[in-house]
Amino acid sequence: MATVDSGDGKRSGWPRVIVPAVVGAAAVLIASAIGYSATTEANSPQSMPPPSAGSCDRLPSKAFVRQMSGAIVFPEASYAIDEAGDRPRIDLAGSYQGVVDEGKRVVVIAKADPGSYDSTPERHPGDGRYYYEQELQVDEQAHCWSAMSLTPSYGGSKGLVWHIYLVLVPADFSVTSVSARNQVEDGVFKTLEALAVFTVKT
Repeated sequence: MATVDSGDGKRSGWPRVIVPAVVGAAAVLIASAIGYSATTEANSPQSMPPPSAGSCDRLPSKAFVRQMSGAIVFPEASYAIDEAGDRPRIDLAGSYQGVVDEGKRVVVIAKADPGSYDSTPERHPGDGRYYYEQELQVDEQAHCWSAMSLTPSYGGSKGLVWHIYLVLVPADFSVTSVSARNQVEDGVFKTLEALAVFTVKT
């Protein structure tokens, strides 16, 4: 074993033994700390990130929304038109902000603009009446909404411009206030809280 002079003429081998031992112990402690940290991080529960803004479905055509009430806000809406059948079919989707109160629903009510004309030989104008379509399907966690396969038009009605209203109504509205032909009378519509409106051209 190698020795060093201790200063009193005696030679000792302790320093060369102790220093490597201390360095080795420190290395073991550092490695253990790194391992513990990695294990703790791996085992700690990870919170799910909130849904990113604008994560709702977007359909091919963007609609420009005019907000009519602050009760529930619709930052964006989009639509798609399927012309494969004998009458245009409209799909809608978008996002919203706010809460639909218990006992209330948001529904789609459509109105054909009298200033637009269909594709029939007679070129019929929009009748300007309000028609109940369906209730919005709402995802309360993601704050997204959709309304699929709306058919407010008739065979040969391509070309009409539809004003699409998103309206807050009582839960039993479709039973108590809509006619057999899905029409909503002007007087009834005026009593409702229209939240937003946008235009779709078929």
